[in-house]
Amino acid sequence: MNRNWLFVGILSFSIIFSPLYISKVEAHSHPQTEERHMHFHISDQEFNNLIKKGYSRQEIFRAHFISKHSTEKNLEKILSVYKKNQSWEETAKHFGVDLEKIKQDHIKKHKQFYERNKTKIIQYLTTYTGKSATELENFLKDDVDLHFLVVAAAISKKSNTDISQIIQYKKEGKNYKDIITMLKLEPNTVFMEAKKIHKDIYKIVQE
Repeated sequence: MNRNWLFVGILSFSIIFSPLYISKVEAHSHPQTEERHMHFHISDQEFNNLIKKGYSRQEIFRAHFISKHSTEKNLEKILSVYKKNQSWEETAKHFGVDLEKIKQDHIKKHKQFYERNKTKIIQYLTTYTGKSATELENFLKDDVDLHFLVVAAAISKKSNTDISQIIQYKKEGKNYKDIITMLKLEPNTVFMEAKKIHKDIYKIVQE
């Protein structure tokens, strides 16, 4: 997998298969819909045809995720299996996809990427957050890894909340879903901002 998409991969996984994301997509019609399905490499025609056939946006996104890791590329076939068993885990297994293994593989590669490029990532985040390198390093001593720090930076910016407060929420035992919900943010808004951060980091790493 291209390192540029390691972060996007793991964040996509956590958001697409999150109940919070499902509820948000079902409840709202997003102006960023075209941008979102373009990100998942689904054509306008295919996306709209599936919508007309009664499939929801989150069902299409999940089916596409499974298709990326399966020999079956026909989204409607994947969706029809899901409609029969009403379980994404069982649907994934039906097409030979182990969601937990994919998640763990992404996490492993993701951590390796961060470990190799920690110094450059910290340098980037000092500019992005306005915090000193020392402050950011201190956050990492509080049971916070670089992955969380990047997402915390995105949440901080989109909610106008100091990143130290986001870190404090984590120390209190709150996870991404809890924090995003508490700050009344759209999960996709955080995803797109975190994706932007990682693209910037990747460019710096390549210099």
